[in-house]
Amino acid sequence: MTQRTRCLRQCLIPWAFYVLLAWPWAAFAHELLGFSEDLPPFAYIENAEHRGMANELLDRIAQRQGLQLKRLNMPWARSIRDAALEPNSVLYMTVRSPERESQYIWVGPIDPCDIVLMKLRRRGELKFDPQHPAGPLQIGAGRGAPSVQLLRDAGGPESEIYQTSRSEIGVRMLYADRLDLLAGLMLPSAYQAQRNGYDPADLQVVHVLKPGYGCYFAFNPKVDPQLLAQFRKGFEDIRNSGELQMLRDMYLRNPGHQQR
Repeated sequence: MTQRTRCLRQCLIPWAFYVLLAWPWAAFAHELLGFSEDLPPFAYIENAEHRGMANELLDRIAQRQGLQLKRLNMPWARSIRDAALEPNSVLYMTVRSPERESQYIWVGPIDPCDIVLMKLRRRGELKFDPQHPAGPLQIGAGRGAPSVQLLRDAGGPESEIYQTSRSEIGVRMLYADRLDLLAGLMLPSAYQAQRNGYDPADLQVVHVLKPGYGCYFAFNPKVDPQLLAQFRKGFEDIRNSGELQMLRDMYLRNPGHQQR
């Protein structure tokens, strides 16, 4: 064996071991980790599977772009906290508010997501007018949601804002008369009502806190640029092809009329 051959073997063998060891981790590094909350008909768990419009949209993007995908469904405040620790992560569906603008990289919108105040129809006397309050109100809002700040901006007293860990809790408290009003998204609240055995037709919008902020996929700013570019292209292709509107037509119906 020549000295040159011996040198090549000594150099190449350690390099080959390094490649074999590093390759699985390189592939894993480009896995996208999605965080969502229980928010039907957009994102929810059914029979241990991720369902809803936003999840189906996510599946289609991943399939088109060949992305590895892992998802977690948990209370929204925890999703926000955990996503901040994972560079290749995305929060969905996330309202794109001014306070959040610089915190994420945005892809969307998925839906206009008007933020409203709701009451039960039988509570016909209730109104939201902080300038001329008829009496103290108890208003529910999701912890970590823009509706909390919107209530404050509208003049709602801090003592009247009750923050819940999950949207389902707020809906149940409203129907049990433990809340007077509920701030959030109308359609998911109606679905939550139906799932808990209540009549969603009893829900009524009494005030629009903010029309059309929009709900988006919100990426951690440290996300891998190539991963983000692949995802963005997949979303834009689906939007331009008309598939996004088809999904909206399929899922965003009144409770009880959802197609799967």
